[in-house]
Amino acid sequence: QYNIIPPANPVIGIIGKGVVLPCQLQGKIVPEKLSVQWVFAGSSTGSEVATFDGKNPQNPFLEFDDYRGRTDFFLSEFHRGNLSLLLKNVHPSDKGKYSCSVFLENWYDEVVVDLDVAAKGAESSVFLEGHAGNGISLSCRSQGWFPMPSVVWLDSQGRIRPEEVTTRSTPGSSSGVFDVVSSMNLEPGSDREVSCRVVNEVLNATRESRVQIADSFFPSTSPWMVVSLLALALDLGILGAVGY
Repeated sequence: QYNIIPPANPVIGIIGKGVVLPCQLQGKIVPEKLSVQWVFAGSSTGSEVATFDGKNPQNPFLEFDDYRGRTDFFLSEFHRGNLSLLLKNVHPSDKGKYSCSVFLENWYDEVVVDLDVAAKGAESSVFLEGHAGNGISLSCRSQGWFPMPSVVWLDSQGRIRPEEVTTRSTPGSSSGVFDVVSSMNLEPGSDREVSCRVVNEVLNATRESRVQIADSFFPSTSPWMVVSLLALALDLGILGAVGY
């Protein structure tokens, strides 16, 4: 009597890293001549990923198409029923459902593994872009996220700021990931401590930067704002910036 233990939760793969798609066969004795087939069910027809055929000892392992050079079985653990697949160099397009089908002489079963894909981007940075009426325009930038992240601007108490925010994500330099830019205007008299937090909800991971804006950088108090902005962009230490 055999059965396959399904995973309790979706598996999360980090882009560019390896991830294990679990498939555990449970039984008193695991036969040597079993066969395993992994299929990506992301399309309507499904596409084969890798197979192991225990009845073909000369060439038991076979990879397919986009997965060539990216998969491995844990052959030394087959006798313990570990039929999991190592998927290397995870791509954004790898996200989806995978089926692990196990064939014995008089028995067959399969289990579905749900793979989610994510990437935590680079450290975020806050920049002063210039004047905006009586206030100043700030932007927050970070690169290399998947899926598209959310951005929140916070005040000195860690509360969401009331200012209107514009956020856009664009394709990044690496295939499939996103770069994010978020902008807001800071008016005179508002809380001068500004934090930008970029959030990946799949990984529950964040990047955060904080700056303290001095009164002298507002156009109403500094006629030399345009000149000083250039120097400030080169040396954020003038702001007493703190990056997390």
